[in-house]
Amino acid sequence: MQNNISIVGGGVTGALLALNLGRSGLDVSLIDRGEPSKAYPNLYQGRTTSLNLASIESLRQSGIWDSIQPHSKAFNEIYVWDAEGSSSIRFHSSDINRKELGVIVHNNVILEAIFKKLIDIPTVKIIENEGLTDISTSTDKIVLTTDAEKTIISEILIGADGSLSKVRSISKMPVRTWSYHQIAIVSSVETEKPFNNTAFQIFTDTGPIAFLPTVSGSNEASLIWSTDEVYGKNLLSIEEDDFLEELRLKTENRFGKIKLKEKINSFPLHQLHAKRFAQGRVALVGDSAHTIHPLAGQGLNLGISDVTELTHLILKAQRYGNGLSDLNILQAYSKRRQPDSYKMIGLMEAFKRGFGSESLWIKVGRNFAFNFANKTEPLKQRLIKEAAGIT
Repeated sequence: MQNNISIVGGGVTGALLALNLGRSGLDVSLIDRGEPSKAYPNLYQGRTTSLNLASIESLRQSGIWDSIQPHSKAFNEIYVWDAEGSSSIRFHSSDINRKELGVIVHNNVILEAIFKKLIDIPTVKIIENEGLTDISTSTDKIVLTTDAEKTIISEILIGADGSLSKVRSISKMPVRTWSYHQIAIVSSVETEKPFNNTAFQIFTDTGPIAFLPTVSGSNEASLIWSTDEVYGKNLLSIEEDDFLEELRLKTENRFGKIKLKEKINSFPLHQLHAKRFAQGRVALVGDSAHTIHPLAGQGLNLGISDVTELTHLILKAQRYGNGLSDLNILQAYSKRRQPDSYKMIGLMEAFKRGFGSESLWIKVGRNFAFNFANKTEPLKQRLIKEAAGIT
């Protein structure tokens, strides 16, 4: 089999890139060891994502936003408070003259919208239930071998296969990685008091707790509780009623009675950043290139920005340059995307350290920073625009 581009990984970033390139007439193979194109029996289960305004515009340009929007929940306010202090801050869409700051949507909704379009594009070949086993390169091509002993010849290869990327490891692309020694506890909850289109972030002595309102109802939200491994394992071991009581106490009873809508899940938190996003005929997007703390919900937004930038450079080269034979397009992608990734990683690291410290002076500093940002309109607007991806 021969094509222009092979993409390994059929999650949101890989499938979205295949859609963008396939719509432009390029021959694309999308390879995944699972079955990402399968029908999803419940769109409103599983992982949820906060999409910023920049990501929404990218999905609109890809022709799928109209399918996603009815299944998403817009929020126009983010309310952050420090349970260890006395300070809080509100970010509202009106501060930047927008109707909303973003939307909360289940990943299943995004994937279904993408694959409904993909299956109708004749230049895109979806290869499922096959994993990557080997890569070899020459001056003008890259050859992939799957565990079904299939050979695929491409001009370039894109790794979109997650933080444990096989593409990255086989290509020997170096990474920086470290563990936070934390876990994220996730579920869906229903609360006594409504969320009113507001996303909440509470910094507690056990770690940040986020409530992201969902389309299911005004009193329902996705829960993300990031905490240290010991405390987190204890939370996972206790009875459901005890867990909910602990959650109610940590959030100062601001949401009233809380009940679970889904089974509790958890995953370890670590940071990863590839030292380069491109090497030869190979490029990385999404979690293959970078993972960050879920503190601000920016992980998928970074991945969508990767896809948008890489799409732009590839299509520009096809129209005005030497096409995919010009490997400078991959190097240009790496140089453009790495700074944004580093900036977000640095910001999340600063937040984690600042709000994870028990130092009295740091707690005092947190209160001062919240109050200063609240009273300084240009700074507040800058922070909102950064989060919304419209700087």
